[in-house]
Amino acid sequence: MKHKNGAIVIGLLAIASLVLSACATPTPEVVEKVVTQVVKETVIVESTPQVIEKEVTKLVEKVVTATPVSKTGGTWTISISEEPETLDLQKSAMALTASIWRYLGDPLIAKDFNGEYVSGLATSWEASEDGLTWTFTLREGVTFHDGTPLDAAAVVQTFERALDPEINSPIAGSLLGPVESIEVTSDLSFALTLNEPFAPFLENLTDSGRLSILSPAAIEASGKDLGRQPVSTGPWMFKEWVTADHITLVRNPDYNWASEFVHQGPVYIQELVFRIIPEPATAMAAFEAGELSQLSLPASDVQRILDSGLYEMFYYLRKGVGLFMEFNVTAAPFDDVAVREALNYAVDKQTVVDVALEGLGEATYGPLAPSLRGYWDGIVDYAPHYDPAKAAELLDKAGWVLNEATGVREKDGEPLSFVLFNAPISTWESSAQLIQAQLKEAGVSMEIQTFEFGTLLEKLKAGEQQAHLMGYTYATPDIVYLWFHSSNIGSGLTLSHYNNPELDRLIVDSRTVTDWPQRTEIYKDIQKLIVDEALWVPIYTQYYYIAIQSNAADANVHPDGYMILNDAYLTE
Repeated sequence: MKHKNGAIVIGLLAIASLVLSACATPTPEVVEKVVTQVVKETVIVESTPQVIEKEVTKLVEKVVTATPVSKTGGTWTISISEEPETLDLQKSAMALTASIWRYLGDPLIAKDFNGEYVSGLATSWEASEDGLTWTFTLREGVTFHDGTPLDAAAVVQTFERALDPEINSPIAGSLLGPVESIEVTSDLSFALTLNEPFAPFLENLTDSGRLSILSPAAIEASGKDLGRQPVSTGPWMFKEWVTADHITLVRNPDYNWASEFVHQGPVYIQELVFRIIPEPATAMAAFEAGELSQLSLPASDVQRILDSGLYEMFYYLRKGVGLFMEFNVTAAPFDDVAVREALNYAVDKQTVVDVALEGLGEATYGPLAPSLRGYWDGIVDYAPHYDPAKAAELLDKAGWVLNEATGVREKDGEPLSFVLFNAPISTWESSAQLIQAQLKEAGVSMEIQTFEFGTLLEKLKAGEQQAHLMGYTYATPDIVYLWFHSSNIGSGLTLSHYNNPELDRLIVDSRTVTDWPQRTEIYKDIQKLIVDEALWVPIYTQYYYIAIQSNAADANVHPDGYMILNDAYLTE
């Protein structure tokens, strides 16, 4: 939802804090008048966003000059809370890397604001009768940031690199599906053949954050340094990366191949600066001082900023589960499903929502968020709810007996204790402390260890953890492949290290069955099995609240949850 000049419009917004510095504009002629308007305002009632109407009287200034205002120039700074481990989009599993690549690259196929497929770098695509061979024709006149032309050979090389076992891509390669071959058929056309039907194929090709095309010249010249010197075709080009400080992209003056739902020609904003600000309080202070133009609000500041009436506001339910505790099923004590199930009853997730998010979220009960297509709403009743007596019963049956002297359960002389790996994210840290206290009441001892996010991911892939906190943002239910298929153990995101042929079969079926009602039933079975095996304790899916200053014009948000800046410019 967006609160802007008395109008409420539906929108989704990527998590980012943006600062705009203005370009020079001619002095406008203005007229003033007093008007009374009925406006709509977002308020929070019992932790739920609601829209109310009220009458206000205000002085309005209206620009009446005929002098054109230049849109080109200025700097748009995006505040990020962590640093990507690499900008090699094929080697990264971080959502942050993908969000930066939305501006560095272009999708092969784009989705407009209505969710319809439209031309990206490809102007046409068609499938064979059996649905296995897809033929694509590329747009003419596209060049990489290094000046070399985009052709079919570059696409084939990019995709083959994503599939190369030596690259060990955690996400990008899997998005292409079961590829049998990729062949150049002419300078501007290529054919990709699959081993079997792949339902998410076209949808995945819209992901410029992970499947943008790389310059072959840059791949050859940069080698292993490609992650610090990315070269693609997008509206902005890579300029510099100063470690622990910022990443800067600069306007591509030759850009003239945008999708049809934004203007043609180069973008207006001269520079995008991704500034690394780990502390939410620091970013909040900068925003209120006018240094940041857009801020993803901490839960503690949402009501105050809403009450001020000074800013435009977006809010939306995250596309993905915001927080869950995931078990490494190969490590004791979580190699016992009874212990995993017991902890699902021992955690009061609604209290975590109320305290860590100040009520600005929803308790979650399965691996898919309510905001995702394929979500089964029956999971709420199917999954465990907070029930300390049930947790105690399950632990007793599993042989974990409470030691009254220590308050910790024991089995064969060993305490029921584990270490939870976590990232330095404020809401995750507060959630971990709440979970720690709740498990203590159940006779479970939990220690918390915190790691920088990139380090955390590497440790989780290697299976060094007993359990960890994690969250994901993903626009489709195919996240279940990335997170639960056994082929991704060790190299991808199957961080539970769970290997179950039945679950693998269901996941494969969800990708090969093309009839959506049938796929919905498969996703239902997947969600039930994951709950049955207690691979997670799902905690919450949060609302994101985005506050924006008044000097940004024509920025848009995509239904898949990211900011489109092609048409954005600075008004002062």
